Amino acid sequence: MKKAKPSIAATPALADIGHALRSRRRQLGFSIVEVAKGSELSIGYISLLERNLASPSITALMRIGEVLGLPLAYFLQVPEAGGHHFPQSGRTPFQLEKGGMQFDRISGQFPSSTISALLVTVPARHKSTPVTHSGEELVFVLRGALRFTMGGRKVHLEEGDSVHLPSTTPHGWENPFATDARVLWVGTVPMFKQDAEPDAIGKDLALHGSPTGKFMMGRAAAEKGSP
Repeated sequence: MKKAKPSIAATPALADIGHALRSRRRQLGFSIVEVAKGSELSIGYISLLERNLASPSITALMRIGEVLGLPLAYFLQVPEAGGHHFPQSGRTPFQLEKGGMQFDRISGQFPSSTISALLVTVPARHKSTPVTHSGEELVFVLRGALRFTMGGRKVHLEEGDSVHLPSTTPHGWENPFATDARVLWVGTVPMFKQDAEPDAIGKDLALHGSPTGKFMMGRAAAEKGSP
């Protein structure tokens, strides 16, 4: 008996990402300009995301999450627990944009966890823009082939090949071929407490290289010193 294929959601589990972003930004007292500057994204794009008029990429969520002190898992509503079991029949792959990459979350979150894992289907002719962020990641090709950029190097990856790199190295992938590719992506992301005070979040952000960290620490110190 064949297993039923899981359905593909058009958006991540957290349906109203815009409301979540706007609420967190206001909680921290940030302006859209400050979030845009810290995440190196445009003001217009942040505004569209907050109104749910644009679909964010994983990279965009990671960058915004660093500024707002939110882990990527927050946007996917991964429950915290002492351990997780993810049967294939119980998972729901999702897309952040129609016709884009498909993501299947195979890891969970608990207080001491530091990694995230995804099964990613990279559609034919898809090309991502090289990015940098904190942490490290590993990509293992399960099916198909990819061209992977690591700094000034471009490598051809086929089934069974892998790359492991610090995420501060400019990196991205391209599938110039006629068939989809399937990869296992494992990476570390900043894990901040969602209820932390701005000063504590600022210190975490600064340690992870976020340009907003020092700004938050400075503003928190000024507020504590004010009468």
